[in-house]
Amino acid sequence: MLFSKKVSVGVLVMSLSVLLFVVSHALGQDCTGAKDWKDIYILPTNPHPQSNIKVSLSVDKQRVRPNDNIILTFHADRECYLTIMDVGTSGRILRLWPNDISGTDNRCPANTQMCFPAPQDGFRYRIAGPEGTERIIAYATAEKGKILSDQEFRSFQGSRFREFSGNPKDLAITFESRASSLSPSTPWGTAQINLCISEPRRELPRTDRDPRSQPLIPPVPQPRPLTEPSSKMCVLALGVPTGNLKFSVRDAQMFLEALRGKMGVQESNVRRVFGSEATYDGFVNGIDWLASRTQPEDTAVVYFSGHGSSIPDQPPLDEEDGRDECFVLHHTEKPGDWRQALDKKVLLVDDEFNVLMKRIPARKKIIVADCCHSGTINKEMGIEVDGFVSKYYPLRDPDTKEEMWAFKSVSKPTSYGNDHEALLSACLDNELSYENKRLEGSVFTYFLVQAINRGAPDLETAFSRAKQHVLEYVREGVRRNPNKMSSQTPQLTDPHGLAKLLQFRR
Repeated sequence: MLFSKKVSVGVLVMSLSVLLFVVSHALGQDCTGAKDWKDIYILPTNPHPQSNIKVSLSVDKQRVRPNDNIILTFHADRECYLTIMDVGTSGRILRLWPNDISGTDNRCPANTQMCFPAPQDGFRYRIAGPEGTERIIAYATAEKGKILSDQEFRSFQGSRFREFSGNPKDLAITFESRASSLSPSTPWGTAQINLCISEPRRELPRTDRDPRSQPLIPPVPQPRPLTEPSSKMCVLALGVPTGNLKFSVRDAQMFLEALRGKMGVQESNVRRVFGSEATYDGFVNGIDWLASRTQPEDTAVVYFSGHGSSIPDQPPLDEEDGRDECFVLHHTEKPGDWRQALDKKVLLVDDEFNVLMKRIPARKKIIVADCCHSGTINKEMGIEVDGFVSKYYPLRDPDTKEEMWAFKSVSKPTSYGNDHEALLSACLDNELSYENKRLEGSVFTYFLVQAINRGAPDLETAFSRAKQHVLEYVREGVRRNPNKMSSQTPQLTDPHGLAKLLQFRR
């Protein structure tokens, strides 16, 4: 990264993106996909919608060449104190804003577009190269100096900028710890963009540099290449055979066996929560176990097989279709209505699940949900039809005492709002998923495990193959029972391509 004064002033020499060429050239071949945890999201996002500061961070160009000038544009939806940092390919983390040139007051008025460098700053923001992925991260807090203090940034090479005194993993761990200690009502938010730095095929000698210009900051010494730290996969598997379901525990065991065989997952990194142990407390304790076992570079997998349900949207009201999806947990007495189910902790609502997932430091999180998210078919779905058993759990309306079926649920990919998660769902949120007696398991899990064991190179491919089999298998059941069954469409929500990164042994 270079900062250059305007032409009449001179050139400011500063390079953060410094790696040996062999390494950086390899990185530069494809900057679009996530290659490690740092390319996904270094900072976590605020899981509480009511206190989340929405930060918009953009750049005038994301694919750049060395010596290109760029301008960052940013704003927030409420007044806050905003910090912007550059994470170079060397691992150095420079605080771009605030700084001693632009000013140390990083107050950002609500809904006011700002830029870095600002026209009055008198310098340009120039990319130094070599090839690689440069990460620009921002965080905003309602109170100045919250989460990270000014003392955690040291002077950078005698310049008027400062750098974080640690590497990206240190930053991720520190930020996660500080943010999780905040009250849910404390406003904060994050944003990140990645720059793809690509060298031109032939670089011509530079002739535009003013020989009278003086370097204002000495060049950063070229560091040795960084190696990716060893990482591990930890798996939480839940099998909850409530109601008429018989094979949920077997589903979870089959999925675990596939991952252990094809990923080499160690037994010490597996937590099983089956049957009567799969209560609300059992689920929360399992998430806490994942949080204690993982670091930012690790992968956390949560697998759930059991009933799903749908209830009216609970505060914060954030669902377009007015419904919250839920995991149904172990219980001995069927609750009378959905309010009682919440009180008795029979349900884990998607909003709360999202908050729990944010406790996990691992930057790669994969959720496999083999349950229904809502129902659009008649009440007969609670019984077995031609070997199929619906995994939807109907709850009564506390006012009408009628069983609720979400006829108006919007058909859209399920998303728990986490910006670095992949969700493999057994069906759309207005569909049912099924367990099948002939398969001795849930239809989606059966075909997903089959695809993994039969040589799918990665989880994305395994999902794609499983989806086709599920569509065909359930379609045949619908053909035989058109008034009692509905289609099942597995859905992959994966904005960062994590499922493709999870590759299996041959």
